[in-house]
Amino acid sequence: MKPRDLWIAAGLTMFLWLVALVLWSAQDIASGEPFPAAYRILLTQTLVGGLLLSTVLVGIIWLCRRAPRRWRVPLLVVAALAIALLHGGIDAYQVRDYAMAVAHKSPPLSEIFYRGLMPFVFIYGFYATAWGLTLSDMAMRETQRRLAEANEAAHQAQLAALRFQLNPHFLFNTLNAISSLIVTRRNAEAEHVTMKLADFLRLSLETDPQEEITLDEELANAQSYLDIESARFGERLHVEFDCPAALLDAMVPSFLLQPLVENAVKYAVAPARERVTLALRARAIGSLLELVVQDDGRHALGSKPAGLGVGLVNVRKRLAAFYGELGDIDARATERGFLVRLTLPLRMVPVRRAAE
Repeated sequence: MKPRDLWIAAGLTMFLWLVALVLWSAQDIASGEPFPAAYRILLTQTLVGGLLLSTVLVGIIWLCRRAPRRWRVPLLVVAALAIALLHGGIDAYQVRDYAMAVAHKSPPLSEIFYRGLMPFVFIYGFYATAWGLTLSDMAMRETQRRLAEANEAAHQAQLAALRFQLNPHFLFNTLNAISSLIVTRRNAEAEHVTMKLADFLRLSLETDPQEEITLDEELANAQSYLDIESARFGERLHVEFDCPAALLDAMVPSFLLQPLVENAVKYAVAPARERVTLALRARAIGSLLELVVQDDGRHALGSKPAGLGVGLVNVRKRLAAFYGELGDIDARATERGFLVRLTLPLRMVPVRRAAE
């Protein structure tokens, strides 16, 4: 049992027995006369016995949590009744001693027992019910907490998996391009591409998949990737960026555009013989931010329906994970090329971060 649970049990026990003693003594309190010393001793004995036996009942209730669900209530009823009978028997002896001390005579012990038993049954029955409900509430809260932690862990793992699904073909093609540059003695270009690749991989591994970054940083990441691909395709790849300066501080999930840019390079630029223009645009529409990745190449999609690629699916899932229904993606073929439009809530970088 946790310290917090112990404090709750102690507080509930003390409150219950103080209330019980006040109710038992209500008539004597109303009379305004001082309590006889023997009566104060009797009340003290009842309080101490109640605190001790209530502690025993708490322990029994705590252990009952491990019992099968169908046996818990019967076990609590039996435990509360048994402790009520025990306390009733102890109290009968104490009341008899009190009566003998005050009036020098006492009713039969059995009569005292039966007459005084019912309050103890009610007290311990109420106590067992109250503490049982408290434990059930604690257990439910603990289950909810663990479920929330599990959901959060799964959420983070999902984002990480979606974010770090690095295209192996990109690595292979880039290394192949670097090798070709070295073979043709274009060492300066090979070194430049190698440095760009190292920077891009470092960003991919260091960036938190659950983190939002500025649109300026996101476009810079896309530019780093496209700089690497330019070493492979040269003039066949032409890139255009169109983003108002006011939107550069808008917040977006890290590497959100990366799968879309990869798709454009893979399906439009790679199979093309002529120059392909790849455009990345951003604009504000009311409270939404619209991001567009569009190319004018002839896509090598074959019979695969547009919009069902792994990259597009991952982007859709990330938008849903970050923004729920406020995040959306529209992917479709155009007269020449392919267009992907993302919409997400327009939120600017906090002032404190901007100042840093």
